[in-house]
Amino acid sequence: MIKLNVGACKKVSDNHYGSRGGNVNIELELDSSLALDSQKLRDHIRKLFDLANTSLEEELQASNEQASVEDFHHQRDGISFNGNSNGNGAGHAVSVVPVRYATEKQIICIQGLARKNGVSVPELLKQAGVRVFNDLTVRQASQMIESLKGSNAN
Repeated sequence: MIKLNVGACKKVSDNHYGSRGGNVNIELELDSSLALDSQKLRDHIRKLFDLANTSLEEELQASNEQASVEDFHHQRDGISFNGNSNGNGAGHAVSVVPVRYATEKQIICIQGLARKNGVSVPELLKQAGVRVFNDLTVRQASQMIESLKGSNAN
């Protein structure tokens, strides 16, 4: 048996001063006779990569369509690829993490805007219901940045 493992990963901006990403890996056992037919083996590999890439795009698109990043939790298990009689198998997709915390860039931006606007950082954190910046979600940090930018316009 030939053990074949293919994967795809992608990271995209979420337009909220952060990014999200996904990773899909598919593992499959194929009949070892495919090693003698390089074209068939390449066809299997190409099909698996197409499946991994398509699954990844679907996951990232689904997460992009969600109203709230924090509420998003979608897990796809047991993606299977059924090849010809020479082999078939199943793989697993890695789920997208449901809660994403504020990025370093968001935190730096918040600190700079707070300093510029003379806003108390502890008060900002208290209003957000957290004790430290690292407890902020990406969405909370994004809202805080927009609020601080609005304060600057006044």
